Amino acid sequence: MAKYPYLILPSPKDYVVKPMVKVRLRYKKTHKIIPIPVPALIDSGADVCFCSKDIGIWLGINFSRKEPKEFKAADNQIFSAYEEKVTLYVCDKQYDCYFYFSDTLPKSLPIILGLQGFFDHFHVCFDQKNKEIDINRFV
Repeated sequence: MAKYPYLILPSPKDYVVKPMVKVRLRYKKTHKIIPIPVPALIDSGADVCFCSKDIGIWLGINFSRKEPKEFKAADNQIFSAYEEKVTLYVCDKQYDCYFYFSDTLPKSLPIILGLQGFFDHFHVCFDQKNKEIDINRFV
């Protein structure tokens, strides 16, 4: 198993430690890839993987021809997102994955790894006491 330390994010009052891992995304249609790994929140409460629409625009995804899908956040807020397949580079692995791109994600959490797309590829163990995550790819 590979162990990844939780990452520290600044918050308005203090620092917050979150279960995050650095990732990169690639869009095959434009051959663009995020040049520097971006911290992504590992969220077992998210049904799917989400990404900031700004990153999708940078990758060259054309959202004008896509139909948005509605999602409900934990606070019951409804938001829309656009589905697109990208290549996810995470934990020394790469594979194609559907992400939902939205302009409502917080700037501090531009990528969220959820059940479909991440947890269905990896065994994840949160070690809250030691502030680290054990991640192992399913065979």
